[in-house]
Amino acid sequence: MSLSTVHSTLSSLKTCLTDIGTGMDIVTDVALDVAETAGSENDAVLKKLELMMLECDIAVTQSEVNFTCPLTQVEMVNPMKNRKCNHHYDRDAITGMIKARQNQKKKLRCPVVGCGNTDVKQGDLILDQIMKRQIQKRETTEARFWSTPTHQS
Repeated sequence: MSLSTVHSTLSSLKTCLTDIGTGMDIVTDVALDVAETAGSENDAVLKKLELMMLECDIAVTQSEVNFTCPLTQVEMVNPMKNRKCNHHYDRDAITGMIKARQNQKKKLRCPVVGCGNTDVKQGDLILDQIMKRQIQKRETTEARFWSTPTHQS
């Protein structure tokens, strides 16, 4: 197999991964909108849908999830997703930066290295409920792990 064939195949796989991620983002946004506007009569169905989405999203993004805020370099608590560039930041950090730049009458560039988004705005940010649940689930799992008798001092 030639190097160009391998390169072409890898490029196709990267495109597929991007398309899957975009599709998951769209489905997640729609499902969360439905969940927020639906009445309590659909709670059981919505909970099941939410669990299925969470499991699917974790499976798709498990290998590439990064919970570290690019501004603070610590794990995010309230991850905000930028709808323009799809990068995530912790809510307190990004809103603080936006306000500081606005006070200086300057635009805020996305802090992710290599990103072309030169104007991060509050209106482009949405709370990423799926990532927030992933972080909480991870924290719970880690807490259980460290509370087992084998891992206590």
